[in-house]
Amino acid sequence: MLPPPTEATLEALTRVPNAQYLLTTAYGEVRDGRIVDRVQQCGTLPPMLLVAMEKGHVLSPLIRDSRTFSLSLLDPNERLLQRVFGPDRRIGDDPFLTYPFTRGMLGAPIVTRAVAWFDCEVVRHLDMETNYELYIGLVHAAGLGTPPAQRLNAALTMTRNGDARAPRTRLAVDRSGAAESPAERTRSKPAVTLPSTAVPSKKTAPRSRA
Repeated sequence: MLPPPTEATLEALTRVPNAQYLLTTAYGEVRDGRIVDRVQQCGTLPPMLLVAMEKGHVLSPLIRDSRTFSLSLLDPNERLLQRVFGPDRRIGDDPFLTYPFTRGMLGAPIVTRAVAWFDCEVVRHLDMETNYELYIGLVHAAGLGTPPAQRLNAALTMTRNGDARAPRTRLAVDRSGAAESPAERTRSKPAVTLPSTAVPSKKTAPRSRA
């Protein structure tokens, strides 16, 4: 039995380039998807992709029975998709009820709101002597998606070209007949000066001479 990897080995493995992919599959009426980060191109003639998943993954029986899966390369700015298909989602919930997708030619749901997508048929399944298992998929169809940055640039371009919806015009409101507030009445009307009430002064009687 091999010894456990050292901290230096684990640190070096984190330097291997990877990215986030949405792995989806369907069998019968059941469909599901999870975010994975161990995907590698392993052939071009014909094109093939290799996916490494932890053993016991919830998608493993669906991929095994359907012999198909799809991959969507995620944009880092796509926060909604990461919340819908992330690890915090409850088991049994159908994420495709709240997220747009299209059905691939092999039956797997494909999320095209991504950088790129691939529709694959399973041609090999390797059970390695490690905590991961490998699936090799033959790419039958692929294409470029529309990540958030591209959609934002398209919206900005439409706005610059004047194709966006015209802004609403605010109607002028006639406030001439409206009641004035106490502060407005103070500013608009001059103050009234009340006449002061003079207090008569007491007259001192002259002293009589003896």
